[in-house]
Amino acid sequence: MTNTDTRERRPLAYALFRTDKSDFLQPVETGRLNLLAESLGFELRGILIAESDADFAPLFASFELSGITALLVPSVLHMTGWMNVVRQAVDVWTLDPPGRWPRHTAPGVASGFLPSTGSER
Repeated sequence: MTNTDTRERRPLAYALFRTDKSDFLQPVETGRLNLLAESLGFELRGILIAESDADFAPLFASFELSGITALLVPSVLHMTGWMNVVRQAVDVWTLDPPGRWPRHTAPGVASGFLPSTGSER
């Protein structure tokens, strides 16, 4: 009998931040997003660093096929105009304020913001 890896697979997340919306330099912001992913138990698959929302549509369209279940962002300002679109596919976690914007569970039904300490999924 062989020894196989029995670790539980962590849920997948992606992160993004817009440099034009951030108060922090890129290394600081990516560090903050990495720490958020770690504290929530996500496997962070990547971070999109953007100056605008030009690359958002293809990224968001890829979430379902790639198994991404959450998007991590510094604040909703980084998602202006996209929040309802992305919540069709994933939960959105924010650093400021800390918490989660749940994925829409049914068409036309939106759950509100859930404050969090960042220690649960």
